Amino acid sequence: MAKKFQIETRSEPALFTLIGISCHIKDYRLSYLLNQKVELNFQKMEDMVSSTAAQRKSDTFSFYYCCDEDQFNTYYLLSNRGQESVLVNELRQTDFLLLVEGPFKKSQLDTLLKTIRLIPQVLACFEIKFPILKNFENILTDLELHYMTISRESKIKYPSLKK
Repeated sequence: MAKKFQIETRSEPALFTLIGISCHIKDYRLSYLLNQKVELNFQKMEDMVSSTAAQRKSDTFSFYYCCDEDQFNTYYLLSNRGQESVLVNELRQTDFLLLVEGPFKKSQLDTLLKTIRLIPQVLACFEIKFPILKNFENILTDLELHYMTISRESKIKYPSLKK
């Protein structure tokens, strides 16, 4: 009799750290406060269009980007609430998602969480574990495609002078 092997394809992304932020301020205000307190340099990018599984409609979510070349990390600040839907259904109470791509130590995470919690307008800030999220691979795919589209458009608009 032939042996059957079952391969688990869903795994926790190794180079991503996800932080949930609950607050009642606008996205531009939160990015400004994060720029001041955490000393990042978030820039507003074109809103990300994503279709959620629950609504089956596309909705736009605010999108901010920051690259920390010293620590080899990239930060993405996403609104969890669109006009008509929620990006991550399991996190309905969370207003914003801070996704950190790259190597991120536990001490760095603790410092970042502590600093964000010191912002008076932030009600809650916590790390989110990937196994509780059902469609996070889809969100990462949407994020990657959106960033690639923005990068391609910016290269077309601003051609390099080097030849």
